[in-house]
Amino acid sequence: MEFLRKDLTNVTDFFRKKNVPTMTVRELFEFVTDTNITRENIDDYLEVSMKASAGRSMEEETEQEKIDEEVFKRAFIPRTLDEVVDIERDVRRSQTM
Repeated sequence: MEFLRKDLTNVTDFFRKKNVPTMTVRELFEFVTDTNITRENIDDYLEVSMKASAGRSMEEETEQEKIDEEVFKRAFIPRTLDEVVDIERDVRRSQTM
């Protein structure tokens, strides 16, 4: 997952330098990993994402959005259940957010 996030960061940075509207790294990560996106609904998903991306610029990105993006890039994402130490605690935390 770390490699995927780094790759998505590089792709996003490349297109942003060319002033191309892009999804955030997190949005792109969710697009790539979302198992609910199918051949039947991918076009609708991308249309909504493209509208959202086109509607914001890097200058309009708030400090909080920048921080959230950096936190996501550095967050640990377990690849297997063996990497989850205390699943009950993690579930409780996610429910309170």
